[in-house]
Amino acid sequence: MGLQDTYNYLMRIRKKEYAIKRKQLRCEELRSCLGAGAIQYDKDRVQTSPTDKVSEIIGKVVDLEEQIEQLKQEKALLIIEIGDAIELLPDDNEKTVLAEFYIGWVPMAQVAKIINYSVRRTYYFRKQGVLHLGMVLEDI
Repeated sequence: MGLQDTYNYLMRIRKKEYAIKRKQLRCEELRSCLGAGAIQYDKDRVQTSPTDKVSEIIGKVVDLEEQIEQLKQEKALLIIEIGDAIELLPDDNEKTVLAEFYIGWVPMAQVAKIINYSVRRTYYFRKQGVLHLGMVLEDI
């Protein structure tokens, strides 16, 4: 597996998280349309009119919530898969850097503190870990 392919493999978790956040943002926006102003209690309407969009918005919110749950399950499976692949690496520093950075979303400066190395050296461990992970994934 090439270097860029391995980076893309590791970034799948973040891409899934970005998709979740986009859907959550859209869902929150739609929910805000359902506030007290969207429902009018003083008109005694029993049935909805063709211009009443509340039920349509509620349907979209429900669909988005289901999609978000599906994406969260997919993300959990990715975390397991990528975490297991990272654990196959022989070097503990490479494992820690890759796991903290790609799974834990820890900034590189913080990862450097965790492993007690400079930030520059931490980036080196990340690159070496990605190279070695690519080799491990080819063998699987």
